[in-house]
Amino acid sequence: MGLFDRPAGCVKQADPRFIACRESLSDSRIIIYGIPFEGRVNLRKGAAAGPTDLRLASDSIETYSPALGRDMEDLPVCDLGDCDLPPDAPPRIQLDAARDQIRRWWHPGLIPFMLGGDHTATVPVIEAIAPAFPDLRVLQLDAHPDTREEFLGERYTYASAMARVMEVVPPERVYQVGMRTGSREEFERARPNFFPLAAGPPWATVKRLLPELLGHPLYVTIDVDVLDPSHAPGTGSPEPGGLSVPELIEIVRLLGEAHVIGGDLVEVAHAWDPTGRTGIAASWVIREALLTWWGK
Repeated sequence: MGLFDRPAGCVKQADPRFIACRESLSDSRIIIYGIPFEGRVNLRKGAAAGPTDLRLASDSIETYSPALGRDMEDLPVCDLGDCDLPPDAPPRIQLDAARDQIRRWWHPGLIPFMLGGDHTATVPVIEAIAPAFPDLRVLQLDAHPDTREEFLGERYTYASAMARVMEVVPPERVYQVGMRTGSREEFERARPNFFPLAAGPPWATVKRLLPELLGHPLYVTIDVDVLDPSHAPGTGSPEPGGLSVPELIEIVRLLGEAHVIGGDLVEVAHAWDPTGRTGIAASWVIREALLTWWGK
């Protein structure tokens, strides 16, 4: 029996688990969980190990945020472990399995934060939670648009993840910020709320968008490659010219004013970072996000 196949009252802690995630599901409001999905990749594989990479890396940071004066030890947070994905199944079948498992434990009173996996892992999360939030907005922080209709002959890949999300949440309610590369087609056929790096600094863009986002439920998806490779080399598609960790944290803190109902951080792949600093940086971002958005 897989972790997500147990009755809700019998769910066990992940091993390893993300820092400070000691509560049971029944005593928690914030739920950390992983989707170790990796679809077709043409170059640097390794994102399937991302949830484990992040949990192990989180042991290298403190639970306390001096800037916020808040501690993860005080949060009602549980780490449920990873979704069980059928091995060797087509991508859509694996994503269906993840979606169905999330639906077994999630309800609108819980705040889900997913550890990816490649960016396609965001798709089943949105499919699971969007029906409960008819007015849902999605904010994507990423180096790439991820809006190709297909990649390597497959519709469910990391290069088409947000195109699939926009089949669930209308494109005019998906805000894409920070893109600094992509295919010609993606840039020429940009969606309604497409704000690449050339449009201005991502922090300034998010600040400008805040009045439009406030008052609506918001899901935030962060691809670790929004960071510069000097800060996060362990990812499948690194792209020079990205954010520093402090710059990403500024954006996270700006969103403290918004009604964030869930989020994720995807595409960590320590197979390409023997130092482990990508996961450490990403864990620091996750800590600040959890404490900023839900630590009050």
